[in-house]
Amino acid sequence: MKNRTELAAADLYVLLQRELRRRQANCTDCFMQLPFRVDRNDPDAPNWEVVMPPPCNHGCAGLIDELVFEFGQLYDLRGDTERAH
Repeated sequence: MKNRTELAAADLYVLLQRELRRRQANCTDCFMQLPFRVDRNDPDAPNWEVVMPPPCNHGCAGLIDELVFEFGQLYDLRGDTERAH
């Protein structure tokens, strides 16, 4: 299992959204969704996913796929242990 930094979903979202905006070309319609936790079937897979936007003429879905792959190697979502009853 890889060592990944654990982040809150909101913190990971900020990193993903910032990088998406940095790499996007001419598209102001697409945006990153808040990542959500998933069960990990493969120990090398991240424990989160994002909802993909509908296809656009600028190829943002492919870019988001790349970002999810890249950031998935670096970050996992922290468990929701601080939630009130």
